[in-house]
Amino acid sequence: MSEHTMQERLGIGLSGGGLRASFYHIGILAQMAELNLLRHVEVISTVSGGSIIGALYYLHLKNLLESKADADITDQDYVEIVLKIEQDFLAATENNIRMATFSSFVANFKMRFLNYSRSDRIGALYNELLYQNVLQNAGNPIAIRNIKIHPGGQMDFHPNQHNADRSAKVPILVLNSTALNTGRNWQFTAQTMGEPFLSKDDPIDTKPIRLLQSNAYSDIVPNQQNFPLGHAVAASACVPGLFTPMSVSGLYNDLEQKQSIRAQLVDGGVHDNQGIEGLMDNNCTCFVISDASGQMDTENNPDTGAVAVLLRVTSILQDRVRTEGLHHLRDSRGTHNVAFMNLRKGIEIREINWVDRHNKQAPDDIIKATSTDFGVHPDVQESLSKMRTDLDAFTEVEAYSLMLDGYLMSREDLQQFKDHAHCMRAANPAGNRTLPATPWKFQSMMPWINNPTPDYLRQLEIAQSTFGKALMCFVWLKIALLVFLVAALYFLWPSLKTLLLSSVPIYVLVGALLVWLANSMAPKLAHTFRFLEILRPYAEISKSTAKAIALLLGTVFIKLYISFINPLYVEQGRVAKLAKPES
Repeated sequence: MSEHTMQERLGIGLSGGGLRASFYHIGILAQMAELNLLRHVEVISTVSGGSIIGALYYLHLKNLLESKADADITDQDYVEIVLKIEQDFLAATENNIRMATFSSFVANFKMRFLNYSRSDRIGALYNELLYQNVLQNAGNPIAIRNIKIHPGGQMDFHPNQHNADRSAKVPILVLNSTALNTGRNWQFTAQTMGEPFLSKDDPIDTKPIRLLQSNAYSDIVPNQQNFPLGHAVAASACVPGLFTPMSVSGLYNDLEQKQSIRAQLVDGGVHDNQGIEGLMDNNCTCFVISDASGQMDTENNPDTGAVAVLLRVTSILQDRVRTEGLHHLRDSRGTHNVAFMNLRKGIEIREINWVDRHNKQAPDDIIKATSTDFGVHPDVQESLSKMRTDLDAFTEVEAYSLMLDGYLMSREDLQQFKDHAHCMRAANPAGNRTLPATPWKFQSMMPWINNPTPDYLRQLEIAQSTFGKALMCFVWLKIALLVFLVAALYFLWPSLKTLLLSSVPIYVLVGALLVWLANSMAPKLAHTFRFLEILRPYAEISKSTAKAIALLLGTVFIKLYISFINPLYVEQGRVAKLAKPES
């Protein structure tokens, strides 16, 4: 921002990647706390899973910076914050946030309304399970405007103007989403929300509308001034196709077209999955990037069907966005000013040679795995890089492995960064560690991470699946499910047989077809023929009602899963139950 006059500024980017990314980021934060780096961070830019953990860290930091004078804040205080997060975050996520989104009859019934969706529900869960207990006096739900940090009670404090005189910096938190309306980055901060500033004569981004940020929440329409923090995080983590876009209505009108504009927000990773733009927008000069995003895999023989090609092209475009953003950052800021931790670091790479004119092919050139250099077995690193990017329950084995991996992997990179980055000139050298050994719970995985047992590798393999993990763990559950299906088919077969053999009246088929056409075609026809615009609300209401009915029907199953199956999966993944590796 233009107000900022400091020469050097440290920012941290926490990538998307579901809870996999969140747990990995905890390991990075732990290493940064021990290296006395966290007190120097002035901008925290987060995406998706990074936003979930970044917002939680920021709330704990608010409590610290507002309760202690700058001179009294110690490096150990930052370690204590990450220790608290390490424990509380895993406990909260063991509730299976993804499944809990569908577990409420009341919430599912509300989803028939256009102003309430699964994204609203998960935003409320973030507030309830993660944030409300940390900041209890900020309202319920916590409004993002109320998380602004006022160190020493200084209400007019602004990091751009007042951080220069502080030892413990007050960071700016940027939660990144993507606006479907314009394709641009949409940022939530404690100050305002919207698309970041663009130069009026920008020769590249010439799309016809720009959704400007206000100067403060108090300047915007009253019904959006108290936008919930949990909803901002949900917008940042709103995976397209999995979650309904987060709607922000009433904030903009197109005066020329005489239309209201409803901002539709999806996962920030669509635009920038490492949060780099949020750091550059806030004039950072040094960068710590923690990248646990899901990267595109290679395929020897890609499917050439139309749908498969479209999906593959989407993955390629996303991969291009990631690599170009990171290359530009390193090229423009210098490698010594960028610490980059990547979940695929140290994994073996094969360079495949061509078949020559004599029909012979040279052996592959192998870039050997180097993960053992930081204490992680190559098979473990490979499995962790493939772990699901989901919001369901992670076990201790899964979560602690990701934390420990980030902690071990980042040690050398962060030490070099602290010793050589321009913004670290005033800091103590990385070798001058003065803190006592920290009792991180994730260090309980040390016996396995570089000496894995078959049991441990099997758990990491199962952890790569999004669905059916409990079935893979418990043979008796497979048998019970099979018995249930056979019994259900046996008892229901007479009714099913009667239904299959009966004739369906033609008017039922015609009615069903008309309803489907109304739902599918009304929005398109209304766009073409303005006089049919009146059909759009009815089509949307019809779709929402059908969705709510389906959700209500599935609620009973989900409640049973959360009550019985989810605890079984969590318990089988306790570290205490792992077989010890041989010495």
